[in-house]
Amino acid sequence: MVKIRLENLNFKKDGVQILSNVNLTIEDKEYAILVGPTGAGKTSLIGLISGLYTPTSGKIYFDERDVTTVPSNERHCGVMFESYALFPHLHILDNVSYARHMQESNHEETYSISQAVLNLVRLSNRDFALPKECSGGMQQRVALARAIMALEEGGLLVLDEPFKALDAGLRLNLRREVKNIAKSTQLNLTTIHVTNDMQEAMLADKIIVLDQGKIRQIGTPKEIMYSPIDLFVANFFSTELNYFSGKIIRKEPVLETGFKKVPLEKCIIQSDEGYFLYAKTEKKFEVGEEVTFLIRSQYFKARHKRRDDKANNIVGKVKRAKFMGAWLRLEVGAKYKYENFLESDKSSSQAEMSAKLKIEVPEKLIKVEVPTTRVAIHNFNVNQTVTIYFPSEYVIVFPRIPSSILDSTLRVN
Repeated sequence: MVKIRLENLNFKKDGVQILSNVNLTIEDKEYAILVGPTGAGKTSLIGLISGLYTPTSGKIYFDERDVTTVPSNERHCGVMFESYALFPHLHILDNVSYARHMQESNHEETYSISQAVLNLVRLSNRDFALPKECSGGMQQRVALARAIMALEEGGLLVLDEPFKALDAGLRLNLRREVKNIAKSTQLNLTTIHVTNDMQEAMLADKIIVLDQGKIRQIGTPKEIMYSPIDLFVANFFSTELNYFSGKIIRKEPVLETGFKKVPLEKCIIQSDEGYFLYAKTEKKFEVGEEVTFLIRSQYFKARHKRRDDKANNIVGKVKRAKFMGAWLRLEVGAKYKYENFLESDKSSSQAEMSAKLKIEVPEKLIKVEVPTTRVAIHNFNVNQTVTIYFPSEYVIVFPRIPSSILDSTLRVN
C-alpha cells in the first residue's frame, strides 16, 4: 500500500525551472489523474515520483518514508510509457516478465506469475507472439502487464498517456478496463495517470490540474467541472465557453440544495450587452457587484421556434452550422429583446421594461452544441431563427474578468 506525499518539490533542467513548490498528497489506492497543457511539467512530475529524476529541492514520501534519493528500482513503481517501449525481439511473455527476471533467479515462478498477469489483462493466449504481431490495443495491454510485474502488491502504477496512440474507439473501450484492473482487490494499487483528454480525466478519484510547473487545482471530477478555481481550469475542461459580463441586479436564496448538495443563491445580472441572465451558485456575491458568467457550449439547449417560457432564453439567427457526428455545432447571432426581462417577475421593473419592447441589443455570437437529430439538422440551418437557453445551475460565476483576458484565454476551435 502506498500513500504519496510531495513537499515543496522543485525541479530544474538545463537551468530552466520545470516545477515550482509542488505540494500534493495522493492517498493509498487512489486513482489520481494528472492533466495540463503541453509543457506544464506532467512528465517531469511523474519522473520525480517514480525515481527517474531527482528533484532540485523538496521531499518525496511513500507512506511517510523519505524516498527522495531512493533509486527507482527500489520504489516498487511500475511505469507504462506513452510509446509502450516494448522490446521488439522478445515474445510477449518475456516482455512482461523481464523486470522480475532481473530481480529474481526463480524463472519458473516468474513465468507463472507473468501468465497470471497476462490473464488479468486478457492476453492469456498470446505468450509467444512478438509485439509487431499484436494490435495497438494488445500492445497497450502488454505494456500494462509489464508495468504491473515491475511492482509488488500494493505498489504505485504510473500511466503516462497510455491511450494517446490508440484510435478513438479503442480508447473508449480500454479506459474503464484499465481503471478496473488498477483498482482490483488483487492488486491494491495507487495509480497516477497522465492525460490531456477531458473524458478520460473523469475516471479519476482525484484530478490534479498542472500549468507552467504549478498546481492550479486539485479536486474530484465534479468539483473540477462545476467549481473550477479560475478561468484556466474552466477553459481547460470545456470544448467551447461562452461568457457574459455584467452587474448583479438581484439575488435570491434557493431553497432546494440542487445537484451540488450545497446552499445556493440565485444571482441575476444585467450583462454589458443588455441580457438579463440567471445563475445558481454557492459563491457569495453582492448586489451591484461586477461578475462574469461562463457557460459551456454543450449545456445550451435549442428550439427552432421562439420560446419565451424558458429561463435564460435568447433569440437569434444561426450564423454557422457544423455537423460533428453526434453533435451539431451552432454559432448563433443573438439579439435579445428586453421583453423577456425577468423570469416570473411581478415587480414594477417588468412594467418599466415593457416600454422598451422594440429595443434590441447589439448582436453577440454564442456557440452552442446540440445533439444531432433529424429535427436539428432540418431546423438549425444558416439564417434560421432559433431560441437557445441554458440551465441556471450550470453557470460558472467569477468576479468580472476583463474581456481582453477572456478573448485571449478561451480556445478557438
